[in-house]
Parts: sequence; C-alpha cells; structure tokens
Amino acid sequence: MAFKRKKLALLGTVAVAGLAYAATQITVNTPFALSDGISGDKPKLQRAGDGTLVVAYGDSPTGAGMVYDVKGGEERTARDIFVKTCKPSATKTCNLKADWSAAINVSNVATLQSSGVFDWGGSDLTSASGGVPGNYPGDIDKPNIKTSGPMMVLTWVSKYCPDGDLVTPGIQPSAQRGVRYLERSDRVIPFSCTWTSYSINKGTSWSTPVQLSTGERDAIQDSSSGNIVTDTTSTSFNKGQIVISWQEDPNGLQLGEADGPGDGASGANVSGGTDVWYAYATVDLTDGDTANDFALAPAVRLSDNQTGFGINGSLNLIYDGAGANVPEGSIEKGQAGAARPNIGMVSSTAIVAYEETKGSGGLDEGKFIRYQAFNYATPPVASAGCVISDPLKNARRVRFLTQSPTDAGPGGIQIGIFWKEGIYDKGGPSDIVLRRGINGLQPANMVPAVDSASCVTSDYNQAIALTSTRAENISSNAPTATTANLADGTEANYTENALAHRGVLRGKDMWVGYNYASDLVKVWAQLDNYNFWLRKYNLDTGWGNPINVSNITDKTINVREPRIFGTPKSSPTACPSGDPAAMDTTDPTLCQNADVVYLAWGSQTNVSPYDINGPQDLGAFITVSTDAGATFAAPVRLSAAQGAAFGDDEAAYETQPLTRPDGTRFYSVWAQKDLTSGNTVAEYTSGDVSDDGTTPGTTPGTTPSTDGGGGGCTAANGKAPFDPMLPMVAALGLAGWYMRRRASRSQ
Repeated sequence: MAFKRKKLALLGTVAVAGLAYAATQITVNTPFALSDGISGDKPKLQRAGDGTLVVAYGDSPTGAGMVYDVKGGEERTARDIFVKTCKPSATKTCNLKADWSAAINVSNVATLQSSGVFDWGGSDLTSASGGVPGNYPGDIDKPNIKTSGPMMVLTWVSKYCPDGDLVTPGIQPSAQRGVRYLERSDRVIPFSCTWTSYSINKGTSWSTPVQLSTGERDAIQDSSSGNIVTDTTSTSFNKGQIVISWQEDPNGLQLGEADGPGDGASGANVSGGTDVWYAYATVDLTDGDTANDFALAPAVRLSDNQTGFGINGSLNLIYDGAGANVPEGSIEKGQAGAARPNIGMVSSTAIVAYEETKGSGGLDEGKFIRYQAFNYATPPVASAGCVISDPLKNARRVRFLTQSPTDAGPGGIQIGIFWKEGIYDKGGPSDIVLRRGINGLQPANMVPAVDSASCVTSDYNQAIALTSTRAENISSNAPTATTANLADGTEANYTENALAHRGVLRGKDMWVGYNYASDLVKVWAQLDNYNFWLRKYNLDTGWGNPINVSNITDKTINVREPRIFGTPKSSPTACPSGDPAAMDTTDPTLCQNADVVYLAWGSQTNVSPYDINGPQDLGAFITVSTDAGATFAAPVRLSAAQGAAFGDDEAAYETQPLTRPDGTRFYSVWAQKDLTSGNTVAEYTSGDVSDDGTTPGTTPGTTPSTDGGGGGCTAANGKAPFDPMLPMVAALGLAGWYMRRRASRSQ
C-alpha cells in the first residue's frame, strides 16, 4: 500500500508538560491487510508462550447474507469470526501475509444459518429484505479472545440462536426474540445470544462452538478470563478454570439518548431488568479425555435486577422468531439495569465489576459501580454487588487490573479498580477515580476504604447512605496536579473531562492512563483537545504526577482509544529464573523486563458534538518507556493510514497491540477503512525498540515516518474553520447537563 500522507510536525524531540523523551528508537515495519475480505472488523491479537501470534477478527465470507447493523444504522453483509496464526522463526518474520496461516472460520453462521424469521427490513422497501419478513443470517458482533496458559478462549454474541433450552439435551426449539426499532424504519432485529469456543493448540484449530444463552434476552459485552496452572512442578499443571460474563437486556439493545458520544446500541443504555450473566468451565488437559478439556457449567444470572414481568395487554415491541408479538407477561422487568461487565480471575477467585442504574424510581438517573469477588464455582446467583463508587455521583465504565498474591508480594496490590465518575449524566464531564485492593480482593481490602459492611444492597436509599471513603481522583487538574489533588471532589474542576482509561499492574508499580481535556466546552469549540495522560503509582512511594504523553498541540485533533500494555511473564522453559543472563536461559527475549511499558492511541478530528457528520478517524501512534515510565521514546505513527485530514483516503482505528517478554519487539492489529469505498480490513504490523542508538530489531522494515508522529501533529490544511457560535452553544449544552443532573439528585 502506498503511503499517501502530508507532512506532520513531530513534537517528540523536546520535553513538554513534564515528559522527558528518551533516545529510544522505534522502528515500525510496513503494515498490511491480514484479513482476506472487505469487511474486516475489530481484530484482536494474542501471543502464545512460544511466540505464536493469533489474530481473531470479523469478516464476511463468500455468500454471506445481508443484515442490519443497529449501531451503524446501515445494512451490510453478515460477518463470521476468523482466526489466523503465525509463529516467528528464523525463516518466517510474520511481516508478510504469506507467513500467516489460512483463515479458520470459527463461528461459520453468516451464510446459511438462521434461527428465526424477522421483519428486519421494516418499512424500508429498499432493504435487502424487500420490506418482507425473512430469515435473518447468523451475524456476529465482534470477537473477544483471551489466553490462559495453554488455552485460548473466544467469546462472541451472534444473531444465530438455534437452541431454546440449554439444559435439555439436544437442540430444542429456538426461544430467540427480537425488538422493533421504531426509529429505524420499524425494523425488527433479532436478539443476540452468547457463544464460546476454545483452542489448546495455539489457535491452529478450535472446538465446536457452544451456545451459552438462548436469545430470549439480547446479549452483548461478553468477555472471559481464566487461570490454568503452567508450573510443570505443580500437581495441578495444565488444570484450571475459565470464567465468562456478559449482559442480557429483555427489551433488546437500547439506542442512545443523544447525551453522550455514539448512537447507542452498544450495551451502555439498558432497560430495567438487564442482568449480568456468568458461566465457568473447569479445564483438565492431563488425562487425555477431551470431555474434561473444557467442562462447562450452566450459565447463571449473577446480578439481581429481574424482579418480575410485564402486564399483559400493554403495548410492547418484542417479537418471537415466528413473527408474533410476545405477550408482555412473559417479558422480564425490573427497576435497575446492569451494563458493561468486566471479568477477571486471580487463583480460584472470579472478579466481576459492572455499572448499574440506581433503580431509584426516577429520582436519580445515574449509575453505581458494583463489584463481586467469589470462588469461581460458587457464584452468588441473583445477588447485589458491592457499591464501590460514590453513591451520589454517576459512575460508569469500570475497569480493573489484577495480579496474583505472589506477584503482588506481602501487603501488595492484588487489584487496581478504576472508573469514570462525576455528577453529570451520560456524556457530561467527569474524572477517573481509583481504589486498590491491598493484600486481598474483597471489598474489605479496598483502599481508600469501602463501607464493606453495608455495600451489598439493592435498596436505593441504603445505597446512597453508604459511607465509603472517596476514591482517589487521579485525573483532577492533570496539567498541574500533585498528590493533594487526589482528594479532590469530581466537581472541584467542573470544566475538565477524563475518559478512555487503561492501565498496567506489575508488582509494586501501577500505571494508569486516560484521555484528558481541561475544558469540555473549549474542546467543542476547538480551543482545547484530548491528549493521553499517564500517572504512575508505586506501593512504596505513592502517586507521581500526571504527564502528557501524546502532546498533540493541534486543537482540531483528539486522541482516541488509547492503549497501555506491559510485558508478559518470562517463559518458564526458555527463561526459568527470569534473568536473561542466567546460565539456564536459552532465549533472553523470553525473559520479562517489567520496566517496559508501551502506550498506543488512535486519533480523530475534533468536531462539535452538534456536527451531523461526527468526527473522522485519522491514524494510530505508539511510544514506549524502557525505564518504568521515567522517560518515553518520541511517538511514531503505527499505521500507514492517517485519514482525510492529511490527504489520505484510508483511516486507522481501534488498535490492539502487545509485546513479547523482553519488550523489544511489539505487534499490533487495528481496523482500517478505505474512505472512498467504505471497505474495511484487519491491518497488522510489528516493530522493534532499541535503547543503544542502533537500528532496532533483526528484521529491517519500512518505518511509517516519524514525520507523522503522535506528538503535536498539525493538519496543514485539514483544519476546520472556527465557528464563533460554538462556545456559546457548547456552554448552553453543558449548563443543561449540570441543571438536569442537579435537579435529579436525591438530597
């Protein structure tokens, strides 16, 4: 692919905002399209312990049917999940598409599979359905993949839900439902159900997919984690557990309410009665019995929001797979709704955290963050999680970082849990706040302290009366912050906004990054923009001050979808002691350097929230620290694509990078769109890092020019004209948020 770009200024050679740039050099090899079709979507990358790279992505196979994408608001060809693998060797760099295996279609439902007849064209007579009800192909949303020791686990949600009773043996009549979207030409779109498949040979082959939910409720936000013992001296070697979570909405995916970015249908906006579901599998790869490889227990409802059913005779928009309106009395209801669960595992403890509407009966439109930690085999069925957020604020998008008690050390950090919190409703300004789990994973181990004696409650009045200590505010006044600002209330500076938080936890060190802008109104007016800031915590020395890592000075460009990732553990066979210089080390590149931390991010045009066309994706960037975050390499462009603002007809977004244990080689995938044809591909590249001033890596490649570095990029002719009305319009919008939120708060 030709590099079609205009010059960008790189502000990576000077120190700014407290950030020191190192002499570290980054070389990025020439990217290429790894997917085979024209619908490559949301690629995910994993690396096995022996170095095998595994990429999972969505794409449309030949003969795929047409479907309607509710989130995208358009018809497109159905997608399946595909997997490709490559193991670097002396003769194979994985920097060529020919080095990679043929694609494996894991889901295999986009062409012939359908589990119901739905009026998915609605009143749109130009639809591929011709406006006539018909079979709906088995489209998938996106792949999610995790590695636990020798096992890789894929989860996804699909419109193909053939089994209506997962407990009774055999395939029972489908129970799948659908919802009519009045705003989308009256289309009836089927609900999704959750699926999983696993591989025990590094992605070379995959198990027959297993359906985890029925489609009676609409599933999304699936994820997995696990703990499989890799210590060859342990009696539990190659045994362990896999845990999976997702959410199900009885009224279907809800569209947005124009309060925040996007059009909804992502699972953030939910109906009352939406719950988090949980399933686990025990793993035993030692006895040769394939039935024990992945022994799956039936899924259970983890949260407790479903409290009843609707009243028959009420108008509803839910239909079954035969096209009949479902009786209201069979549709689950509730006051609160859970959304966007995250799942993790430490030893035999499963950890689930999610956001949940407060169930206040209309008194408060905000959300709690709820947290559960339990033995993986005894989940608290239909139970309230502990409220760990400020109950008087609106909290959402919880994420956490975990490590084993051994890695944490005595009195160490076993979990860092952080979320977006503020007084405003969806889309309003907020800060990133954090608690640490010290010497344990339960609410009682949280620092700052949680009111753990009373936090497990579904009662709104009890929840808002909790007396938890305020979580640490790690984003308040980021440009000038000191440790004193950790105690700030989230409205101490009510103009600033932080979002898109990510982190890495390694021993005593924890790094948390987030996008930050000092004034949300000025962002809308292109007088400010979002940059990626990083803050480090050390168990012995506490918090450092935030630093601006991306340093984009052009106010017409925002950082988007930042990533932060560290190095994986040392190979137990190639580097058993963890010391690259040890006598028993056979490959020093497989020895972990825990001081290496990478940051990557996408970029996007900064436009008013009232712009009907919305922002445009641009390019992706990467930088690295080899000294635990003290200094960083000057950012370089990871993608060749850099978007229309720079005269390029391709844009890159949603990068998914990782590195090997020594941190000197990195790999990344991302989605890339041809802005002319609308075709998308899963793009791949690798790169190398050197601290000694020599050319990094052993395989020279073409660097997608440091003239397009992520620091201080400026669009020479892509700058939108400034509208003097924008500050006034934006200010009115923010004032509306503030007044509405104040009015809705319970006193």
